[in-house]
Amino acid sequence: MKRTVLTSAIALTLGLLSADAADKVDFGKQVYPILREKCLSCHAAPYKDSRGRTKKPKAGLRLDTVEWIQKGYLDDDDNPKQAVVAGNPAKSPLYTSTALPADHDDIMPPKGDPLSKAEQSLLKNWITQGANFGDFQTPAYKNPKAK
Repeated sequence: MKRTVLTSAIALTLGLLSADAADKVDFGKQVYPILREKCLSCHAAPYKDSRGRTKKPKAGLRLDTVEWIQKGYLDDDDNPKQAVVAGNPAKSPLYTSTALPADHDDIMPPKGDPLSKAEQSLLKNWITQGANFGDFQTPAYKNPKAK
């Protein structure tokens, strides 16, 4: 009897652990593709446009590398701000700006389709889980707006 209870407890624990691992959001496979598709055309390294003008990242926020995501941006008063507050999506502008109503002036992205509910949920869960980048290595990104 004790052996059956112990075996059941171990099986339940392993099942819960594997469910948690299965739900773990992978930045490189799940979050970065969203950023690449929806955010990087405005929030990547400076580039020269077709007229030869240098275009800087909007609001000074770069999302093209782990280092820049962690660095954050400067607010309107030049105070440093985090784009992602690990464990707290409500204080993470990277998430909160995408979860605004579609007609809100500050929704991100401001043009094109907003993030789907599934994309918002992935972003929120990734931040809630600690905003872990794992061993992600940023691939080269060429801005489609660059000449």
